[in-house]
Amino acid sequence: MSTLQQLGLLNREGMKSFNEGRVEDAMFQLSQASKIARQMGSPLHEAKVRNNIGLVFQGDGRRAEALACFRLAEKAAVKGAGEGNVLHKIITRNLTRLEQVEA
Repeated sequence: MSTLQQLGLLNREGMKSFNEGRVEDAMFQLSQASKIARQMGSPLHEAKVRNNIGLVFQGDGRRAEALACFRLAEKAAVKGAGEGNVLHKIITRNLTRLEQVEA
């Protein structure tokens, strides 16, 4: 299995675990995927995984951690493909929604 396939599998399994209510498993799998993305030097993959980690934090009621992840994901998405790319728009929407919850 290639490194990219490993990253994709960990990312998918992490979100599957989260959707099944297994937050600790999700965080472990997504943190492993994030580590691979950083090692690959792939800002877009890192942005996607960080966004998913943010969603897990958000779903677990950990707002501050979710905000931090969404902000890091947003920066990585811009670094990888510039402002306004599809992933950047998704992350920005997630960040904005979470920021408005407190407003």
